[in-house]
Amino acid sequence: MRWQSFVTPRSCCRPPCLPKSIALALFVGSFIVALKYSTTRAALMPRLLCLHGKGETGADFARRLEPIRSRCPGVELVCVDAPHALGGGFAWWHLPPGERSFTSSTFQGWDQTVSYIQDVWTKQGPFDGMLGFSQGAILLAALAALGLLGEKSVIQPRVLMLYGSAVPGPFKRELAARSAALQADPGAHISYRALHVLSKNDEVNPPEGAREVAAAMGGQVLEHSGGHEVPLDEASLAAYSAFLSAAAVADHGHSEPV
Repeated sequence: MRWQSFVTPRSCCRPPCLPKSIALALFVGSFIVALKYSTTRAALMPRLLCLHGKGETGADFARRLEPIRSRCPGVELVCVDAPHALGGGFAWWHLPPGERSFTSSTFQGWDQTVSYIQDVWTKQGPFDGMLGFSQGAILLAALAALGLLGEKSVIQPRVLMLYGSAVPGPFKRELAARSAALQADPGAHISYRALHVLSKNDEVNPPEGAREVAAAMGGQVLEHSGGHEVPLDEASLAAYSAFLSAAAVADHGHSEPV
């Protein structure tokens, strides 16, 4: 719909006052349209499968993400425990002593994790997308590198949000190949919209790794000044809301109120 502005000539008479009944009807009608638009937007917001960081639990992660749910009415955040026990929490894989996820050549328990995620996606769905922090974000990068996210896969997200990601060590070649392919064909079809949130002050997963992941997966990059965290300041929450709203509207083909 195109909006046009009409300017009343200065010589025109003052517009007549509307009867109260008509004015009230117009006000109520406008309110209903606005309410319907707001309700429609909320109904279109995605349902996201959320993957916590190493050593966390789904319940802990859900509490940390509560500001996002509150700021984005209609979004549903489903936080699950990873399949491998680690202390009082869980992990998506175990690592050899002294290794990090971006240095190790192996993820112990990887096959079990892939089967677990596919099972959750199928049995607890439908989901519209996925959100991952730290090891959970590296998991998303690894799945993307291996071609396990997309239209021909069991897991078919339309929206991805990655926080504090890094290059998955065992699959760095696959990720690099994906990055090269995307650079060679920037217009290549990608079946999901991605938001990569990283910090130049991240001392856990260096931001260079998160940028490599973004280059391989495509999407938007949001930088913040915090550390290794899910930033929840007002500017960040507004950015998440805008990203999720734009994705919801684009996926459902609405650019104007219905």
